[in-house]
Amino acid sequence: MREFSQKAAVLFPVVTGALLMLPLLFGFIDTLLPAFGYFPIASKHQFSLNVWQQLFSYSPLWQSVLLTVFTGWAAALLSLITALWLIMHCYQSRWWQFLEKTLAPFLAIPHAAMAIALLFLLAPSGWLMRLVSPWLTDFNYPPLWQTTQDAWGLSLMLALWVKELPFMLLVLMSACSQLPVKRSLALGQSLAYSSQQVWQDILFPQLIKRIRLPFFTVLAFSLTVVDVAQIIGPSKPVTLALLVWQWFSDSNIDLRLVGAAGSLLLLAVVVLSVLLSLGLEKLYLTRQLNKAMQGVRKSASSAKLARGLLVTLVISLVLSLLVILIWSITWRWRFPDVLPAQWSLHYWQQAGSYLLAPLFNSLGIAFSSAAISLILVVGCLEYQLKQADTSRWWSIMMYLPLLLPQVVFLFGVQVQLFKYRLDGNLITVIWAHIIFVLPYAYLSLVGSYRAFDKRYMQAAVSLSHSYWRSFMAVKLPMLTRPLGLAFAIGFAVSIAQYLPTLFVGAGRVSTLTTEAVALASGGDRRITAVMVIWQTLLPLLVYSAAIAWPKWRYRHFRGMHS
Repeated sequence: MREFSQKAAVLFPVVTGALLMLPLLFGFIDTLLPAFGYFPIASKHQFSLNVWQQLFSYSPLWQSVLLTVFTGWAAALLSLITALWLIMHCYQSRWWQFLEKTLAPFLAIPHAAMAIALLFLLAPSGWLMRLVSPWLTDFNYPPLWQTTQDAWGLSLMLALWVKELPFMLLVLMSACSQLPVKRSLALGQSLAYSSQQVWQDILFPQLIKRIRLPFFTVLAFSLTVVDVAQIIGPSKPVTLALLVWQWFSDSNIDLRLVGAAGSLLLLAVVVLSVLLSLGLEKLYLTRQLNKAMQGVRKSASSAKLARGLLVTLVISLVLSLLVILIWSITWRWRFPDVLPAQWSLHYWQQAGSYLLAPLFNSLGIAFSSAAISLILVVGCLEYQLKQADTSRWWSIMMYLPLLLPQVVFLFGVQVQLFKYRLDGNLITVIWAHIIFVLPYAYLSLVGSYRAFDKRYMQAAVSLSHSYWRSFMAVKLPMLTRPLGLAFAIGFAVSIAQYLPTLFVGAGRVSTLTTEAVALASGGDRRITAVMVIWQTLLPLLVYSAAIAWPKWRYRHFRGMHS
């Protein structure tokens, strides 16, 4: 076949840029105009500030803003600090290997599934309370405590922390591989510094710079998350993102205008938070530089506490998933029994009546969006290699959909689709998922793709005289593992999408996530548990296949096992 066509290669970044940027641009414009009273679709043609007056006159608004800032910042900072702390104490030990092996399954669990699992574990009628009742607490009925959905948002913060911590660990592991960590530790210890002091004074400042964008993603997500807040977050008042979503969902059209204004306020909160984190980073780096220059030697602290925390987190996650499994096969389980009095497979046997449509929708949307995203990502990366283009614009374009609050532009996207009667079908939902799947697929693949030794391709092309033949027969097979993992990450991201499905699907496209979130707000726990198991199982199966298949396929090729 002919050499890779330059004109065809340009199509990939053009299509990718259009898929990512146009919805953001037009969605933002169609959210901005209603925020100032202009909403032709509802016969409102006059610009005014009445919507903002209505927004600011809503009495619990500032409580929601404060709650959002507190829970979002606390969850993001806790995830970052805990990840740094664990890496400092576990690096190059058997605990490090344990982390590497256990991260993937926890990353595959959708946020909503994790929140529901924690709800079943921590609620006043949850499994933890049953384990200590009545022999320790004297409770024969669930206590009137707010262990979840508390007014301070502590349970929301906990759920976000538990879910974002594996992501931060993964990001830090990747950043560590780009630094001479072993050499820095050896050099520091030869100068009588403890390993922990080397981490704190030398390595952490370098790592913080390298994980800046992923941290912004975690911060923006924690400030704007809706599904987790709906499941386990405070109810009076709710977080700002959830409040905006409630306004957008209201049948009163005027409240949708207030929701548009509220989404812009949420965007302002995110932008100010990112700017504040940049300022804090600069302050931290200056302080650490001054501290390192003093040359003070400190003794090392024990690693037992960090390792104990790691074990506690893993046990908590396993218990959360176990209680979901128990609820799915429960017929009767009264408080304070530790285990159900009667077991049954009834809700699994009846799953066909309520599970099949969301299951097939989820599978179709996730496979399609992950596959299309992966093809576009490979095309973009191949274009970058051809053009030697590794500018920061690529990172900015990929991170932008992850940094902007979803409610800011999805409402505008919904309005545009409604105008042309394109909302409420699978194709547009797949397109909406691609906006969020594609960046994650790109970020997970870019490092491995750029690190591919181009001499393999040069040798293959010189033998076959065909770029495409060499690309298909040599490069893609050698990149099977990172390609499979990128697909699995994209698949898991799609399964977890909540707002894009609701906004673009217009309530007519149900997925496992939308059904699980709806059931968690007062539905039957046994049906919810079955739904959550499937929601968790699908990404885990795809992850497992992405890891196992290359090993089996190339089991006779020793050089492709790494």
